[in-house]
Amino acid sequence: MPDNVTSMDALQERLSASPFNDWMGLRIESLTEDEITVSVRWREEMISNPAARYTHGGIIGAVIDTVADFMIAAKVGMPVPTVDIRIDYHRAAMPGDLTCTGRIVRLGSTNSVAEAYLRDGEGRLVASGRGTYFTAAARKD
Repeated sequence: MPDNVTSMDALQERLSASPFNDWMGLRIESLTEDEITVSVRWREEMISNPAARYTHGGIIGAVIDTVADFMIAAKVGMPVPTVDIRIDYHRAAMPGDLTCTGRIVRLGSTNSVAEAYLRDGEGRLVASGRGTYFTAAARKD
């Protein structure tokens, strides 16, 4: 792993330190110079509508935001604040584990942009998003 990428174990420890992330069952499956892949463990409490049994959009948005942020964290050493984010919902996420992949679009000294793609257990795209993150918060001035 290149020196400018935080180790997977250190990043997982930081990710799991958040009670919400830990509750969602977020686990880093892989981390490279360009991409992070995180699994999401299914929980019944994630259901939005009991009759339709699909995952709440807030959970989906939180996963996309977190995975995009943690790809940046892998580069700058810590998660940074979200400035803006857009989530596109492509299909309902039915009960079952999910996988989210994040990539950096632009790594800047003040703001950075990252995107993430959430897929269901069959590999179908459920949602995607792109966010701007305040990278300057990670500077050690």
